[in-house]
Amino acid sequence: MQNTHVINQLDRVRVLESFADATHPRSHKLSHALACGDIPAHIARLLRRMQLARPITPAHVPCDMVTMNSVVRIIDLDTLRVRRVALVYDAQCAHAAPAGIEPVEVQEELGSELLARRVGDTIALNGRCGATNIRIDAIEYQPEAEGDFER
Repeated sequence: MQNTHVINQLDRVRVLESFADATHPRSHKLSHALACGDIPAHIARLLRRMQLARPITPAHVPCDMVTMNSVVRIIDLDTLRVRRVALVYDAQCAHAAPAGIEPVEVQEELGSELLARRVGDTIALNGRCGATNIRIDAIEYQPEAEGDFER
């Protein structure tokens, strides 16, 4: 796992706010877990990375860094399966994604591991069928690169 050095300050604030939003079923469980100190391991890793990263303005986000609402191409290094995913706060409220793009919530293990990572980073995931390694192959869309700083 590579260290995250920077994070979009807007993403940082909004992700933390989304974790505290008890109105969404997934966030309700997460906010309750956070209040009880029973934090899922993948969320603990994300919180730690966000704590260690230097917040930067959206205008200064590197074009090869995954931010919220980015569309990312990932490769499962064990099966060589390629997936196109959009990192979202809530898949139910995600904007209509083009065909072939899977919404992935930041509260999920994959989503939490993608945020603020860079193209070329490899991530180890612990799925139901065992561990798997994915690599961020490309960012097909990043709001900041398109000048959308307030999304």
